[in-house]
Amino acid sequence: MSVNNINLMYVEDDEVVNETISTLLRKLNYSVYNFLNGEDAYNFFKENRVDLVISDIDMPKMNGIELVKKIKGINKKTPIIFTTAVSDEKYLLDSINLGIDKFMKKPIDCIILKENIDSILKPYFLELENKRKEEIIKEQAKDILIAKTVSMISHQWRQPLSRIGSIASKLRIYSQMNKLTDDILTTNLENIEKENTYLSSTINKFNTLLERKSTRDFSLTELFKDVIKDEIKLDIQSNLHIKSDYEEFKNIIKSIIKNSYEQFEKNSINKRKILITSYQDNDFLNIKICDNAGGIEAETLENVFDLYHSDKSLNGRGLGLFLSKVSLMLLVNAQISLENMEIEKEKGVCVKIKIPNMYVS
Repeated sequence: MSVNNINLMYVEDDEVVNETISTLLRKLNYSVYNFLNGEDAYNFFKENRVDLVISDIDMPKMNGIELVKKIKGINKKTPIIFTTAVSDEKYLLDSINLGIDKFMKKPIDCIILKENIDSILKPYFLELENKRKEEIIKEQAKDILIAKTVSMISHQWRQPLSRIGSIASKLRIYSQMNKLTDDILTTNLENIEKENTYLSSTINKFNTLLERKSTRDFSLTELFKDVIKDEIKLDIQSNLHIKSDYEEFKNIIKSIIKNSYEQFEKNSINKRKILITSYQDNDFLNIKICDNAGGIEAETLENVFDLYHSDKSLNGRGLGLFLSKVSLMLLVNAQISLENMEIEKEKGVCVKIKIPNMYVS
């Protein structure tokens, strides 16, 4: 974000001083919104984005102290510079208690004012730059995944198209030999319709994956409430929220848990256990979904999220696992991995999802 995209709000009841400082700040390419009293300034702040507030203290209608209290009630992070000609210790103490960033005495030294603005906004600019870089990395990752997705569609379509081609060739031969009966024609047309349905369903899966998502904040408790069963235990941080597409995220979690139940059935596990835990470190929210369904062969585990991987030990769910990986990346730039482990001395698999903290509150 450049300087001319920074919105400054300047509040000063002296009209001459107000106009002089506002003009100076505009010459420095800031977007400046100036007001003569705290009440008008607060009404503007409620409805608009303000990056920095410069305010007098002693003003009509609403003084600077009251103005800042109200501003902090809306956004505690809004930086504030107080300017005043009053050397009142009470004002200074109130300013400290309100978390004022800078306190300047009048008459205002314009050079010092510029230095104060720069020093306050420097961390702000750094944060914006880091977010911009993260978005670039995320977009690059999306481009790579979309390219892989197109390749995946091609791979998924190859066999059905080949079968449709074989059916067409067979029908042509029957026709040339005058052996094309109504039963043969109907049977083969039904087979073509089945293949066509599969092709359409594949396209629909990828369209759903790549379409723009609607995001909202949802808690871990809300996310897992629909999957709770007797054999599922939760040890999660209920106060944490994720900002993403709730329905898509819920479907991914259900798919992972469904895989566990399929492995329970396949390995004839009667005493079923699934443990879902979460913890947050400096970089990620970590979610682990672990079962006692017998584990997966090491060779299969290494390739389980590969683009074309499908394995009988996973009931042919290679495509579903790949889609979960892609979807998590597109939703929240998350990482997903699997590892064999033991839950209460019983072998199983642990699915790990790492969500960057920028998507967590």
